[in-house]
Amino acid sequence: MEQRRSQSIVQDKSFRFAVHIVEYIRRQQKDHVNLVLNRQLLRSGTSIGANVEEALGGQSSKDFISKLAIAAKEAREAGYWLRLIRETQPNNHPELASLLAECGELVKMLNSIILTTRSKLLIHENSELRTQNSALGKAVDSELGKSVDSELRTQNSELPRS
Repeated sequence: MEQRRSQSIVQDKSFRFAVHIVEYIRRQQKDHVNLVLNRQLLRSGTSIGANVEEALGGQSSKDFISKLAIAAKEAREAGYWLRLIRETQPNNHPELASLLAECGELVKMLNSIILTTRSKLLIHENSELRTQNSALGKAVDSELGKSVDSELRTQNSELPRS
């Protein structure tokens, strides 16, 4: 249940972040450099939530992790564009600081969910392997036991009778 709660939080935060990115970009000047930078920011900043949505509809834990990893990469990329804009357009510092903080939160949250899900997946896979190994071990022991019994019978039958 805790994972479902985390998912809805990251879903909401990534959507809110996309809205804030769109609002920020709409207020920016439309010169050539800004258009290029803002297009990159818009693409990466809105793609985070789209990838989170895809992850939530994932077909398996591995698919879920893969989609969230893409969302985390997009969040790091959005952080890059925000830092670049902050350095090249000093008049936008207050708003950019807020967007950078929001972006950093998303990166941490996504990475945390990925790590938690990976560890749970590994525990599950190790448990399955132990079960398979145990069943295989019993089958091998059984076959080995039959083989040893047969060999001992053969050896006993070849012993001279007194």
